[in-house]
Amino acid sequence: MATPGLEPLEIPLAINLAAVSVGALSGAIRAGDDERTDLVGLVTLAAVMGFGGGLIRDVLVGNLPPAVLRDPAYLIAVGVAAAVGALFLYYLKRLGKVLWVLDALTIGLFASVGANAALLAGLSVLPAVLIGTVASVGGLIIADMLQGRPSEILYVGPPNAAAGMAGALTYALIYEAGLHEVAVFAAVVVTFLVRLTGPLLHVQVPQPRRRAYELEQRLRAKAQAKRRKKDGVGEGGSGGDDVGGGGSGGGGSGGDGVGTS
Repeated sequence: MATPGLEPLEIPLAINLAAVSVGALSGAIRAGDDERTDLVGLVTLAAVMGFGGGLIRDVLVGNLPPAVLRDPAYLIAVGVAAAVGALFLYYLKRLGKVLWVLDALTIGLFASVGANAALLAGLSVLPAVLIGTVASVGGLIIADMLQGRPSEILYVGPPNAAAGMAGALTYALIYEAGLHEVAVFAAVVVTFLVRLTGPLLHVQVPQPRRRAYELEQRLRAKAQAKRRKKDGVGEGGSGGDDVGGGGSGGGGSGGDGVGTS
């Protein structure tokens, strides 16, 4: 819940539209990477990436009808972004680093808007962080489902969901502290920094299966080493008996020879 004595402040519409526009542009570029996608597919992915997370957010907080259906500005923003993506796809794909930065900023903005909506609905920090995280990656999940490919956030790769969660947590904590004016800025910066750890420091979200596999390999290697050591001791003891037996046999033969002569 909001700090006592402070009225919840809604994030300005301009910030919402900026997040939707950049998300829709990312969806249009994503559609352009698939040679099977036509214009309808491009617009669909642009819409999904633009306000898919926002739809989920509004349903979770009971903000119905969703904001994207109440205010035509959202649909116009998606339409413009889709048109820009379709007309200038070749040039946009060459702006790899710029688009990466915009994508990181979008995750932070969506996380902030989602957490803000939850706090406005009277929810506490933890539910706000959850809703902010879902809002930041919801469009990406729906786009993956529509394209029939594994969702990026479920597999090893860039820390998109972790970045969204960090941004939502930052926004909620700073908002609860009463610093409404800097909450969005701080959340976007934190999201960007967490997202940056992927390509810069090659950081990935921990993979439980890999840890379990490595532990299994270590235990197996330790068991094999213990077994080899045990087998080696057994072979050494057996070899000593053979030597002793050989010496005894040799002495007996020598004695027989002396007696004969």
